[in-house]
Amino acid sequence: MRIERTLREQLEAGCAEGVFPGASACVGLWEGGAWTYVEVGSGKLGKGLRPVAVDTVYDLASLTKPWVATTALRLHQSGVFALDASVADLIPEAQDLPIGDRNWEEVLSHRSGLEAWVAFYESLPFESGSEAARAWVLAELLPHWDRGTVGSPVYSDLGYILVGLALERAAGAPLRDLVSREVSAPLGLDHEVFFGAARGDQEWKTHCAPTGWSAWRARELRGEVHDDNCAALGGVAGHAGMFGPARTVARFGAAQVSALHGRLGALDEELVQHAILARPGGTHRLGWDGKAEDESAAGSLIDADAFGHLGFTGTSIWCDPRRQLVTVLLTNRVAVSDDNAAIRRFRPAFHDAVMRAFDR
Repeated sequence: MRIERTLREQLEAGCAEGVFPGASACVGLWEGGAWTYVEVGSGKLGKGLRPVAVDTVYDLASLTKPWVATTALRLHQSGVFALDASVADLIPEAQDLPIGDRNWEEVLSHRSGLEAWVAFYESLPFESGSEAARAWVLAELLPHWDRGTVGSPVYSDLGYILVGLALERAAGAPLRDLVSREVSAPLGLDHEVFFGAARGDQEWKTHCAPTGWSAWRARELRGEVHDDNCAALGGVAGHAGMFGPARTVARFGAAQVSALHGRLGALDEELVQHAILARPGGTHRLGWDGKAEDESAAGSLIDADAFGHLGFTGTSIWCDPRRQLVTVLLTNRVAVSDDNAAIRRFRPAFHDAVMRAFDR
C-alpha cells in the first residue's frame, strides 16, 4: 500500500537523521463504509532497547489536552460543567484575582490571559501528587495572568492544569476517571490510552518508549510522564500525563471526524463543531489547533479546515475532515535531548508525504 510505504520511508529517514531514536505512525482513512488503519513502527525504543512496534506506548504529552477538552465538552453537554461560567464559580481561590472573571471557554481555547508555562516543580514544598502539592500549585498558578493577552491566543499549560482541577471539583471525581468515563470508555479505547500514573500494573512500561533524563527527578524516564509539572501533580493533569499507542490516538481522531460527517457515535456533531470552531486572533481552538497559514507543522497540503495538536515529546495528531483522514505521529525525540528541534522540519515534510500518498 502506498501510504504504508510512505510511512515506513519517512520514519526510517527520521531515525537515520537523528530526529528521534524510533517512532510509530498510524493513518486512519474512511473507505468502504469503515475506518481502515495503516500502522508502521521504525527504529528502537532507545539505546540497547528493542525495536519499535506498532503497539509501542508513547508519552502523549500535550495530546492529553484534546482528551481533557472533549471531557469538558461532554460534561458541559450533561450540565455538570458550564463553559460560560466564570473561573471563580468553581475555583473560589480565584475570587479576588483577575483570572476569576474569565470563563472556561476562554481558558480551554487559550484566551484567558493565563501565562504559557511556569516551572512550579522547581520550588514545590510538598510531596509530589499530595493534596498539599496540588493546592500549592493552584495557589501559585492563579496570579500568573497578563491582562494584555486576554482574548488573544497564548498557548497555556497553566490553563489546562486549571481545567483539570476544575473538572474534578465540578464532577466530584478524579480527572483520570472522568476522562475514562466520558471519552475513552465510550469510544472503546479504555485501558488502551491512559494516565500512566493511574495504572496499577507495570508491565506496559516494558514496551513504552523512554523520554530521557529528568534533572529534577534525577533519573531516566520510561513509563513516567516527561513533564515535570505534571509529575509534581502526581502524573495526572489537564495538560499532560496520558500514554498510548498510535492506533488508539488515531481512533480518537477518527471519532471526531465521523461526528463531523453526521455518523452516530459517542461524540456529538455539535460538540465537535464547537471544539474546532475557528476563533479570532490565531489558530488555537477549544482543545485543538488549526492549520497555520505559514510553516504549519501539518504541512502545506492538508486542508485549511484541518485540526490537530502537537506534543512536546514529539507527538502529533492531524485530522482532515474533507479527506476523512487522520494522521498520528508518535516519537520520543526528547530521548535525544529536550533541545532536539529536528522534529520541526520533519513534521511538515512527513505530513505532506502522507497527503501526496493519499491523494494518489
